[in-house]
This record gives sequence, structure tokens and C-alpha cells, in this order.
Amino acid sequence: MKGFTLVETLVAITLLVIALMGPFQVVQQAVATSYAARDQLIATALAEEAVEYVRSIRDGNYLYNLANPGSVRSWMYGLDGTSGPNCFAANGCTVDPAQSSAQTALAACGGTCAPLKLSTSNIYTQSSPVGAVTTRFTRKITLTQISANEVKVTATVTWISIHVPFTMTVTDNLQNWL
Repeated sequence: MKGFTLVETLVAITLLVIALMGPFQVVQQAVATSYAARDQLIATALAEEAVEYVRSIRDGNYLYNLANPGSVRSWMYGLDGTSGPNCFAANGCTVDPAQSSAQTALAACGGTCAPLKLSTSNIYTQSSPVGAVTTRFTRKITLTQISANEVKVTATVTWISIHVPFTMTVTDNLQNWL
């Protein structure tokens, strides 16, 4: 016989396909895992940013009280509903450190928080600057009173990746050192 028969050719192609499927499956799994890891890193950074923003408001209130002893603010001023949203409420607040003022950086969540947008300068924001793209991430902070001088800050970032919901939560306790 000089050539391959049709059956031999089909068997050879089948063996070749089976041999190549393994490496393709491994590559596909590696790509999916790297996307999941990327999303977790982004979510962790977004949650930590929210906690740090709340800490900066607390610190700003301390500095304000030092500079204005005749007009003292609460250590949670701006977060407790006195000037802005009440982040102690069950629905929590959104936080947008990209805003220029604390009054526009915080907003109450009405049931569900709006998704974050990614600006053309790669900054995550709640606002809608020109060219911003809506992302899969939503961020919410909630405050829980532990004592008169301690508050638990919980920042939760949720997202859906490959039809699977994920959640990243970062918590920290802040003390009143006024």
C-alpha cells in the first residue's frame, strides 16, 4: 500500500485532536484564573480605599476641632447624617474619593448601590465623567456603632465574573481619639 486509507487518516486526526485538547484546556483554565485573580486584587484595593476614606474623614474632623475649638464637630461628622448621608443606616453609603469635596464623595445607597465607573484616566468613580465605562464592581460602606468611642467600618465590593457572584469585604475598627 502506498497511501493512507480514509480510516487511518481519521484515526490519526482524532489522536492529534485528543493530544492537543489537554494543553488548550490548561491554557483556558489559566486565563480564567488570572482574570479572577485580577478582579480580586481590584476589589481588595477598592474596599481598602473606602476604609481609608472613612478614616480620613475621622482625621479631618480631628484637625477641624483643633483649628476651631469654638465650633466642635462630632468625630463621625459627615458620616452620621449630620452633614451628608447616614452611613450607619442598613443600606450604607457609596464612597467616591475621586470627588473634590466630602459632600459629593458620599451618597446614601437606596437599596442597592450603583456600579462604579472607570474614567479615561483609569480612576474608579461613582460619577459619570465623559468617556467613563460602567464596571462590574459595586462598592458600599456601612458603619456600626460598637461603643461611644468606637465604630466598625465595613467596605464591601461585589462583582460578577463568568456568571459567578463574588464579594470582597474589608473591615476595620476606628476609635475616637478626639
